[in-house]
Amino acid sequence: MNKIAGFFGKEYNKFKRQRWYGKIFDLLFIVLLILLLIPSTRKQVMTYASKVRMYLTSVEQKESATPLNGAESLVFRDSSGQRHRLSEYLDKPVFINYWATWCPPCRAEMPTLEKLYQQYGQDIHFLFISGQQMQKQQSYLNQNGYSLPSYQLLSRPGGNLNYSVLPTSLIISKDNRIILRKEGAVNWQSRKVQQIFEKVGGR
Repeated sequence: MNKIAGFFGKEYNKFKRQRWYGKIFDLLFIVLLILLLIPSTRKQVMTYASKVRMYLTSVEQKESATPLNGAESLVFRDSSGQRHRLSEYLDKPVFINYWATWCPPCRAEMPTLEKLYQQYGQDIHFLFISGQQMQKQQSYLNQNGYSLPSYQLLSRPGGNLNYSVLPTSLIISKDNRIILRKEGAVNWQSRKVQQIFEKVGGR
């Protein structure tokens, strides 16, 4: 006990000798650490951190698009229980977002994705695909006022539709080429994104 008391005494003396901005930084760090240790606030803190990082991440479109392969391997179920394959949706450009309700970066980008869907949902197929049960997905979307069309993944996609990170997003053009693949949260309302979607959607 004496050693513990001595340790905290030394740390307190160091804290008192710091400048005011150093004290504020240390206090904020302690508060953040406490919030991360509390299960009820950990997810909110991580979502906010993901949102900050998201706005600092730029979207770069590669000049050379990749031909789509594995369209038949992506099988998913809608809210009414109907099974679908990606190949059924290739009559128009497609936006795919692999996500989960427990994923902080997924939650961080959802507001900008909702706006994107409202803007381009008539010109582009939006597929929000999760391995979670539909009831879990819909409950989260409804609670947050999102109208995003979500689906339950039924098979592990192959080819260049595969993914290992959540969220992972892909944009597939009218000629069935993947023109953008992005891992991690993205600000889908940036001007660069708008230019890509206007071009893909034929506006």
